[in-house]
Amino acid sequence: MAKGRASAQDIVFCIVLGLFWSWNWIIYQSPTSLTVALGPVALPSRFLLLLSFAVTGFVLFLLRYLGDGGTRAQRRVRRYALAAGLGAVILLTDLADGSFDGELGGAPFAVQSVAMGVASAFLYAEIGELFGSMGATRLRFISTAAIAALVICVPVQISLYWIGGNTREGLMVAFLVLVPPVLDRLRKHYSLKEARKVERARIPVKFVLTLLLAGLALGMLQGIFTQITAAEGHSALNPQSAIGFLLAAGAAAVVVFRGRLDFNRLIYQTGIPLLALGFTIVALNGNAFVGFMLCVAGYYMTQVVLWVLCVYLATQSRGMVRWLFALMGCMMALGQAVGLISIDTFLYGLDHEASVLMATSLLLACLFMSTSESPYESWGMVRPAEHAAEGDIDTACRTLALDNLLTARETEILPFLAQGRSRKVIAEKLVLSENTIKTYISNVYSKLGVHTQQELIDLVQKKGREAGGDAAQL
Repeated sequence: MAKGRASAQDIVFCIVLGLFWSWNWIIYQSPTSLTVALGPVALPSRFLLLLSFAVTGFVLFLLRYLGDGGTRAQRRVRRYALAAGLGAVILLTDLADGSFDGELGGAPFAVQSVAMGVASAFLYAEIGELFGSMGATRLRFISTAAIAALVICVPVQISLYWIGGNTREGLMVAFLVLVPPVLDRLRKHYSLKEARKVERARIPVKFVLTLLLAGLALGMLQGIFTQITAAEGHSALNPQSAIGFLLAAGAAAVVVFRGRLDFNRLIYQTGIPLLALGFTIVALNGNAFVGFMLCVAGYYMTQVVLWVLCVYLATQSRGMVRWLFALMGCMMALGQAVGLISIDTFLYGLDHEASVLMATSLLLACLFMSTSESPYESWGMVRPAEHAAEGDIDTACRTLALDNLLTARETEILPFLAQGRSRKVIAEKLVLSENTIKTYISNVYSKLGVHTQQELIDLVQKKGREAGGDAAQL
């Protein structure tokens, strides 16, 4: 989004993210009264979906963490084939049920639930990898895109709720199948290079615990509110709860850009406490719908901040971007499944007691995790709104070029290196050979006193923050 203007691809990126939020809500996050009956066992709605999501997410995490094999072309074929295959299974299970009407039961419903869980994990990892590959130089745009996507998905999910089940199912499958080629197109436009397939990094424990906590809260919330929407005359509360997305977008915009809070305060002093407030209203016999909307707002605000946090974490280790979002989806789905089954099995009919338990647990967890002093969890002090923006990066590159007497061609190459671009991409952009670019890069490293591209990115980021701070004082 150069010079403060959004390109057509930036808008497409926001729309894809908004449709992805809608997919999540329609497929496995909104409350519903359906159950899966497998012989004598009756499981709560979407438990199979969430369990398959968590298992698939963990498998994707392992494959990407350990390094999945094959060339880039082979991986692309696998991605396209998986999306098409899952789409076919989802449609065929509906046809096998007797008629294509979007209403399933018994074994076809169970099979479709598993397929949708696998598809959700796949989408989470794919869209997340593109999102995370943007890098810290676009952190403000990424934050803006994530918030704008929340607004975009509100009319989408309300419309999807009221249209026929077969039409809704067809649109969701179309989205699933079209995502891989659209992401490849966006990746090419943004000149995003693929991270090396094996690059290990320490898994941030506090981050993982936060994911489980947020998922657990959503699962319990879903179980409680399912009992409310199942009552006669209350089914319309399901689409109306999308208002919580608008609250999440508004709250996130205020605290990120106006309040300029760091990740610790955004997550543990704003987002999760908002979730706890919603549970508290339900526990005190207040308006359950208001409580639910506040919970949705708190959850999605927390999720947006966690997605932006993933981008920051990925800049600390380039290999992280390949597996971090797969791990994120896995942990949140696992937490949601546990929360859902606990309400259905142990706390059924105990809405107020469960709400008190969840509100207390959320607040105690915030108190514990916001005070972590581990050097591996230093991300809590980072403020996404004050992280070096694109304009600051451009200024930093010009300043470094002047201070270190870079040539015109070296000055031209420096911004590409600061954005994490590969030698091949730079060669294509400047229409030069890779060997020539390699020589220029060596000269840039030597003049700036760095040895790796990551050291150069860190140097430019530091200079960019200084430039942003100087501008703010004027």
